[in-house]
Parts: sequence; structure tokens; C-alpha cells
Amino acid sequence: MNTVIFIWFVYALWLILIVYLTVAGLGAKRDTHPHLGQSFGLLFAMIAAFALPHVPILSFVNFAPVNPALSIVGLILCVAGMAVLVSARQHLGRNWSQTVSAKEGHELVTSGPYRYVRHPMYAGGLLACLGSAIVCGGPFVFLLAFLTPIFLWRVGAEDHLMEQQFPDAYPAYEQRTRALIPFLW
Repeated sequence: MNTVIFIWFVYALWLILIVYLTVAGLGAKRDTHPHLGQSFGLLFAMIAAFALPHVPILSFVNFAPVNPALSIVGLILCVAGMAVLVSARQHLGRNWSQTVSAKEGHELVTSGPYRYVRHPMYAGGLLACLGSAIVCGGPFVFLLAFLTPIFLWRVGAEDHLMEQQFPDAYPAYEQRTRALIPFLW
């Protein structure tokens, strides 16, 4: 079996996801305070992740393609992560924001994947990155390394923001729902 097909499939999935998120974001509510720094930080992380594998001393991350069994596991993780991310995005509806910020007319969403974790988009994104790193190596290894601390920071920042936005409802939601991994953390 030619494992390069798995690599192409992963890249196609990411392209479809980016198009979906871009189009779905067009109808989002306005941020009360835009944060260009956060947007540029995320953009810089993505650009760096795709540039660093071309630096000769870092070329060891270009281990793909891997064997078919490992590629299948990675692909399953990638698809599962993207499914969680898309489901969470759909449940957020117009409340989605690219940055950590309050929205005009912000609503607390606790349905769908938000019943199980408070930040399913980050959980799904990290799972998709992990699966992609297994299949493709290279940029996805760096993307996972860069996004993990960014997403962990955002978990804390969003929890703090939601505590301020919804002082009556969010603390109870926080108590009964884990941040990223159901039943664990």
C-alpha cells in the first residue's frame, strides 16, 4: 500500500477544514474588543510550523511516510479530531471567535461536545494535529508543538473571560465539565 496517499488525504482534510472555518466565521458576532496580536501570533505559529521542516538541522521531523498501520491510526485520529472541532464550531454558531474575546450578545454554549469538555475545538484541533503529525511528520510536528502551549494558554484565558461574562452560570459549568479531556482534565 502506498502510504503517500495518507499524506495527501491529511493535507486535503486540512484544506477543507480551513475553508469551512473561514466560511463559517463570516456570520460570527462581532468581538467586543478585537485582538490582532492573538491572530498574528496564531498566524506566525502556522507559518513557522511549515517553514521549520525546511531548516537542515530540523529535517529529522520529515519522517513521513510511515508504515500503513501507523498511517491509518494517524488518519483516524486526524478525522476524529476534525469531527470534534467541526461539531463544536457548529454548536457555537455565531458565538465563535478566532481570538479570546467576548462577543456582542454573547451566549454560554453547553450543548453538544460542550457537554463533555469546555474547549472541544482546542481538544479536536490538538487531536487532529497529533494524527497529522503521525501521518505526515514535518510541519504537523511543529504545529502540534506550537499550538499546544497556545491552546493551553487560551483555555485559561477563555475560562477567565467566561467567568467574567457569565458569573452565575460558568462556575457551575466549570465544576461539572473538564477543560480538554473528558473525565480527566
